[in-house]
Amino acid sequence: MKKIILILLLVVSFSATYGQNKFQERQNKYFVEAAAKEYNLNEAQQKELTELRTTMVVAYGESQKEAKAGTITKEEKKAKNGEASKEFNNGVIKLTGKNYKELAPFFKRMREELKEVK
Repeated sequence: MKKIILILLLVVSFSATYGQNKFQERQNKYFVEAAAKEYNLNEAQQKELTELRTTMVVAYGESQKEAKAGTITKEEKKAKNGEASKEFNNGVIKLTGKNYKELAPFFKRMREELKEVK
């Protein structure tokens, strides 16, 4: 009986993790397509933006896990997330040739729109 429960727990865990990854992939795809349209990005730029965004999302996820496990403090989590955001923003600035002030409205719009991506 214990083995059955353990197996079911593992199946549910893997399913939840896989579902989250697909959700994040859909969000990343939506973001990159919107940025490509907004800033006329070519294929190479879109690929680079996908990598930048994926790196940021992974960093956020890792800091969230570490905070939940108690291995880092809230301040350390905030610092890690801030660094990930800074690297992402600098990468987008480099890709688009726009400064942060010009990109801020797009980022704000994407934060709202990405909440609706299912």
